[in-house]
Amino acid sequence: MTSFNFFAITEDRPSTRWQSLFDAVWPGYRAWYLRDGDLARPSLATAEAKLREHMPELVPTWQRLVELARGDETAARMLTLWNPPRFLPGCSQVALQSHEPALVRNYDYGLELFEQVHASTRFGSRRVIGTSDCLWGLLDGMNEDGLAVSLAFGGRPGDGDGFAAPLVVRFLLEVADSVPEALRRLETIPVSMFYNLTMIDADGTAVTAYVGPGMAPEVIDDPVATNHRGRHPEFPEHARRFRSLERQDLLTEAVEQGCDVQELAERMLSPGVFSDDYDNAFGTLYTAVYLPLRGEVEYHWHDRTWTRSLNSTEEMIIVTLDEDSPEPIPVDGQPENQPITDPVREFAGSAVADLLDTARQAVHDLSHSPDPEAFSALLSLSAEVGEALGTSARTMAEHNSWARVAEMADVSRQAAWQRWR
Repeated sequence: MTSFNFFAITEDRPSTRWQSLFDAVWPGYRAWYLRDGDLARPSLATAEAKLREHMPELVPTWQRLVELARGDETAARMLTLWNPPRFLPGCSQVALQSHEPALVRNYDYGLELFEQVHASTRFGSRRVIGTSDCLWGLLDGMNEDGLAVSLAFGGRPGDGDGFAAPLVVRFLLEVADSVPEALRRLETIPVSMFYNLTMIDADGTAVTAYVGPGMAPEVIDDPVATNHRGRHPEFPEHARRFRSLERQDLLTEAVEQGCDVQELAERMLSPGVFSDDYDNAFGTLYTAVYLPLRGEVEYHWHDRTWTRSLNSTEEMIIVTLDEDSPEPIPVDGQPENQPITDPVREFAGSAVADLLDTARQAVHDLSHSPDPEAFSALLSLSAEVGEALGTSARTMAEHNSWARVAEMADVSRQAAWQRWR
């Protein structure tokens, strides 16, 4: 079993509570933001200009955050969340319209990448509550008008010019009082990666908007969204790896059966929807149930429920994650417990051995050459190998796990993640 502290922070406008959070998590965020090198991220002038152009209502809050971050330029750039590094949370979400409007969602990711904060704020004219990410963005949330929004990765690889989805969720809740208004605002916001944004309001209007770089939002009225667009995945391998279709089908069945809010929350925590794959950043960290008519969100785990409202005071709870594996689900008729052979991987293994021999021979020849250019080449290679290690570690973690990276590097999982994420 793994436990973590979940903090509820209430601070209308950013002040000492936000600064304490920043001080605690900034080293990790800084390493993440610069993981591809400083030049991979936009300049402060560009990032600020984009925030002012597309989300001017958030600029005063951003300026306050930069002040609390003591004017750190890298922090100022990161906090705009313009063209950030990629990140791919899983997630399942349902906009339930029957009986009482509700937005029910699972957040599936790695615990070491989770901020563990429920935030209650009033940056502008509305109180907004939700699950914090990227220091002022939201994974999911609701405002005092009853608009609730959550995000899930949309299944299409790649990225482009745009804002990180958590800041988009924050922005919509700050400026919109209904789904139609949120959709109107969303049309003006470029998004850096492909996401499903599911939303519902106090009137019961519910949609999912598929968003991504270089495209207008594609809006559908399907109440269920997982990690692909619509009902037919564009990238079946990704959908298969994260059981996206299976989760969508199970939740669609629950909606069609007329499940109420509490029954749907239970389905979210049941085998097939709930995930315990924490090592691969695909573990269910919480189930959230947003209730617009009550102004409340309920966080659910197998052993407890935690309710937060628009008027709740600060507190902290200890959450224990259930890491017991659910019953295995066969994929594409593959018999259970039978190893899946991968001829591509087998071929790649022999190719890696050949490349290693070639690289070793090249390094040997350079190291024994009297030519000054050979020494210069080795210096260049040493820097490139360091960067390549980070790229390789992140690639292996995405396709295997950080635990596997740590095992091969003979360090702890936390040390591997901090060094190479």
